[in-house]
Amino acid sequence: MRINLAIAVLILRACATAAWGSDEPDAVFSGPQPGEKLTALKVTLAYGKEVNKTIDLVERAAGKPSLLVIVNGSNRPAARLTRTLMKFAEMHKENLFAGVVYLDNDQTAAIEQLQQAVSWWKVEPPVGISVDGAEGPGSYGLNRNINITVLVASKGIVTSNFALVQPTDTDAINILKDVVTLTGGRTPDEFEVLFLSAPIHKPATAGWHVAPQDVELRRLICAALTAKDAQSASSAADAVEKYVGDAQKRQVALANVTAILLEGRTRARSHPITKHLRQWKMKYDAQDQSR
Repeated sequence: MRINLAIAVLILRACATAAWGSDEPDAVFSGPQPGEKLTALKVTLAYGKEVNKTIDLVERAAGKPSLLVIVNGSNRPAARLTRTLMKFAEMHKENLFAGVVYLDNDQTAAIEQLQQAVSWWKVEPPVGISVDGAEGPGSYGLNRNINITVLVASKGIVTSNFALVQPTDTDAINILKDVVTLTGGRTPDEFEVLFLSAPIHKPATAGWHVAPQDVELRRLICAALTAKDAQSASSAADAVEKYVGDAQKRQVALANVTAILLEGRTRARSHPITKHLRQWKMKYDAQDQSR
């Protein structure tokens, strides 16, 4: 009897440790979960030809594979992740719809803030302020403690949900893995993600470099960043040079790229493409009038 009692006490202690002493973080949830249907997601646009127009992003998606980023609070990590995802989406806009929803109770002030922070938030896919205020649509069940909620969907049904308290570049790779599952293609590696996170817009008075708005040049640079050896780097470099040719605008854009990759946080100093980046910097830097 005493032995059985001792065993029972040990079992109870083990259960208590499992229940109360676990180091595993609690799961967090925000927004529609996989398998759930997307309802209307209306925003007032902050940029582009349709600025100040109200649209429904789910309606615009029309059932296409979709990447929707819902932002609760402006900060650099959130902006960087959003830029990365939207720039990838623009490179695959033939078979992927993407958009950004910014949560705020004051639409006018929020739009003014986004328009002032063009280097943070301006991308080509639609960016807008939720018409439902800081809580977003009630049917979405968004968590106010979550900085970014990312929804990946197809045919109006959520396939993946990412609730991010502190967004990182690693999150971009995990999200894009699920996007590529729907669209096909290749998931960007860490180096490409760093490149894609660079702003493509800046205030007129800013003295730093921007990444190319030219989507084809962006694709070619990403391809060059996947080079694993000198031979593949040379082939990728040839494709870049052929595309740039004598077009001064593209030469300026490529000069900006070299500055970002050689001087910025990406720091491509020992990459197979580095040799070509340095050659392009010497050749095209004089064309760069964007400082």
